[in-house]
Amino acid sequence: MKTRNIIAVILMMALAVGCGNNKGKQSQEEVQAETKAEQSVDMSKYEPQIEIGSRAPEIEMPDLKGETFKLSSLLGSYVVLDFWASWCSDCIREIPALKELYAEYSPKGVKFIGISFDNNREALDSCIAKHEIPWIQLCNYVKWKENPVSAAYDLHWIPTMFLIDTEGKVIGFAFTAEALSSLLGEKIH
Repeated sequence: MKTRNIIAVILMMALAVGCGNNKGKQSQEEVQAETKAEQSVDMSKYEPQIEIGSRAPEIEMPDLKGETFKLSSLLGSYVVLDFWASWCSDCIREIPALKELYAEYSPKGVKFIGISFDNNREALDSCIAKHEIPWIQLCNYVKWKENPVSAAYDLHWIPTMFLIDTEGKVIGFAFTAEALSSLLGEKIH
């Protein structure tokens, strides 16, 4: 009974704060409990209010080499934007599936761009190295809820992934790599 109460408290905390405030290491049991809670949560309240078909807001941020990157430089390509952070357990859980999508769709010309909400360079670098993330990463080291990019994309949950078409228009978004896979499958042949 005590274990059940602990899991209930963990689930309530995860639902109350979302991934944005989930810091520190989690046990496998805590991650599994969060996953079960998220599967039963109505995620529609976290959906960004960006109209499908509208122009994707410009992103101008430094990459990890310090060079300025502009989303508009990728016009003519499909683009996956992965909004994430190294401290977000949901984000980390999606990395293996995102890597599979990258391996499948980058040869077809789809560009993958990670936009990290980390504010600790060492933690970000360590996470990228540990998980061998191959796509471009951008980070301005401004916290998620204070970040102008987060506001521009109306983010209420991370990870959130957007698919942008060759004309720079939003054609969909997803909270999981599985949902992103369906979206990519519909749009990219």
